[in-house]
Amino acid sequence: MKDLKKLGFVVLFLVGIVLLSGCTGGNGSPSATQTAQSGTPIQLGEWRANGIIDENEYAHELSLAGGKLTVYWRNDDTYLYMALKGQTSGWVAIGFEPTDKMKDADMVFGWVQDGNTVVIDAYSTGTYGPHPPDEKLGGSGDILEYAGKEENGVTIIEFKRKLNTGDQYDKAFTPGQKISFIFALADVDDFTTKHNIARGYGELQLDG
Repeated sequence: MKDLKKLGFVVLFLVGIVLLSGCTGGNGSPSATQTAQSGTPIQLGEWRANGIIDENEYAHELSLAGGKLTVYWRNDDTYLYMALKGQTSGWVAIGFEPTDKMKDADMVFGWVQDGNTVVIDAYSTGTYGPHPPDEKLGGSGDILEYAGKEENGVTIIEFKRKLNTGDQYDKAFTPGQKISFIFALADVDDFTTKHNIARGYGELQLDG
């Protein structure tokens, strides 16, 4: 009888743990869910800024927030090429190397509105923003090429920038470097509107 009571107590204890674990976190907590990036070398095709992610166009991809955002990238000795594919008809964004939450993040926002692609090179000046365009801070817009596409509730933004732009509001990268980042998505075409679909953080590594 004592053994049965002990077994019943253990079962109730385990059920309680499961129930409590399902109540932690929430929409306000950053999501760090991501898939492992591929380490297998592939023969890369041509990179084109056209809003279409072609096979072998990118060397790596990283799925975040349960697939709500996928980050694709490749690099050479001079340039970073990237695509953001988000489950949204609003804006997608990535912010490189923040120091505290959003602060000091080198950010890129992009969206497609009425068939026109908008990409903004921005910088977060505070822990929770704001994140004005670099030009408004005295810097420069350093996205060299970009394109986007919005279809069936999915937005793709592709862009190219130098690893080291020379702008104080852009983070300088080197081949082989690990880069921490934050990301976010919203359902509107206004980058001053707060994210309301997903947000979180991750890490990627450039090829050396």
